[in-house]
Amino acid sequence: MPFTIRVYDKNFNFKAFIGDPITLVVTPRFNETGTGTLVVEIDHHAMPALMEDGARIVIELRGDFLMSGKIHRREAQGPAVDGTMSIFFKDDFRLLHQILGYPVPTASLTGQTSEYATYTGKAETILKNAVRANMVTRLGLDVTVAPDLARGGNVPNGVALRFHPLYEKLFPAIEQAGLGVTFKQTGNTIVCDVFDPPVFPRTLTESSGVITTWSWASDDPTAIHVVAGGQGDGKARVFREVADTELYVAHNDMVEVFRDARDADTLAVLDARAYESLTEGEARSGFAVELSETEHFQYGQDGLVVGAQVTIGIGFVTRTDILREVTLSYTRDQGLVATPLVGNVSDSPDRTIANFLARLKKGVTDLKVSK
Repeated sequence: MPFTIRVYDKNFNFKAFIGDPITLVVTPRFNETGTGTLVVEIDHHAMPALMEDGARIVIELRGDFLMSGKIHRREAQGPAVDGTMSIFFKDDFRLLHQILGYPVPTASLTGQTSEYATYTGKAETILKNAVRANMVTRLGLDVTVAPDLARGGNVPNGVALRFHPLYEKLFPAIEQAGLGVTFKQTGNTIVCDVFDPPVFPRTLTESSGVITTWSWASDDPTAIHVVAGGQGDGKARVFREVADTELYVAHNDMVEVFRDARDADTLAVLDARAYESLTEGEARSGFAVELSETEHFQYGQDGLVVGAQVTIGIGFVTRTDILREVTLSYTRDQGLVATPLVGNVSDSPDRTIANFLARLKKGVTDLKVSK
C-alpha cells in the first residue's frame, strides 16, 4: 500500500488510520481543487471518525504529502453483511472558491465603503495578501499564510475584488505569472503557499515502456479577436479590443468574440476582461496517458508532480506542457495506476461543460457585483 491515509476531526485532531481501503482514487490538480474517493467496509474501525461533521482526510504517497481536505459527501451500500461506505473529499484549495473577496475586509458588511479592494505587486504578494485579508483577518479561519517571497512577475493592473470568489479574480493571473498554489494541512492549521513548478527532465515515450496507453486531442482557437464593451449606453458605451495576430497568421482565419464587461470602471479593467476572453479561447490540446510505474519511474519522483512541465513524445507529435492533473487509483487487486493529463485535453465532455459553466458563473458574478 503506497498511500498513508489519516482521518482528522474538524479541529485537526488525529482520529484514525485507514491502512487498506477497498479502493482509493485521488486526483490532485494544478491550481484547481483536487478530489478524492475512499471506499471502506461499513464496519471499518474508522467509521465513527469518518461520519463526524467536518471530518478531514490527509493523504501521503510514499511518505510525501499528496492532499488534505474535507469530507463533503458519504454514500453507503448494503446489505450490512458486506456493506461499503464511499467517502468523497475535496482538496483544501477549495477555499479559494468558497471565500469571497470583500471590498473592505477589515469592516463589517455595513462598512463596505470602497467599491473594490485592489491588490497590486508581485503575483505571490497579491495572492497572499488577498488570502490573509479575507480568510484570516476577516473570517478567522484556521489558515496560515506562508511568508511572502515576492515570487512571480508583476500582475498588470493588479486584482480588484468586490464580493467575487477569490479564485475567479486571482486566476489565471497567478498561474500566468508562473506560480502554483497549495493549501496543505500542517499540524493544526492549513498553510497557504506558492511554488515554482518544476521541469521533469525526461521525455515520456511509449517505446520506453513508461506509457502504456494514451489519447490525444486538439482544438482550434475559439477567439482570435475580442471586443469588450464597458459602461455606458448606445454611442456613449466604451469599447476596447485585443487580438492575437500570431494565431491569425498561423490559421489564416478570424474568430471574433464580444465580451460584455459592464462592471469594468476603468480602461485597464476593460482591457483585462478582453484578455481573459482571449485566453479562454486559445487553441487547446493535450494528452491523457496511463503510466506504468517501476522502481525507477514513479509519480512524485524527479519533479513528476502536478504543475510540472512535462514532455510527451508519441511518434506523430511531441508536446511540452503542464501536468494539469493526475488520477491515482488504488485497488487491492490491481495496486496503483497513475493516469496524468498533460495540457488541456479537449475531448472530455465533463471538462468542456465544467469550463463553460465556470466562464458563465464568472460572468454572472461580475454583473451581480458591478455598480
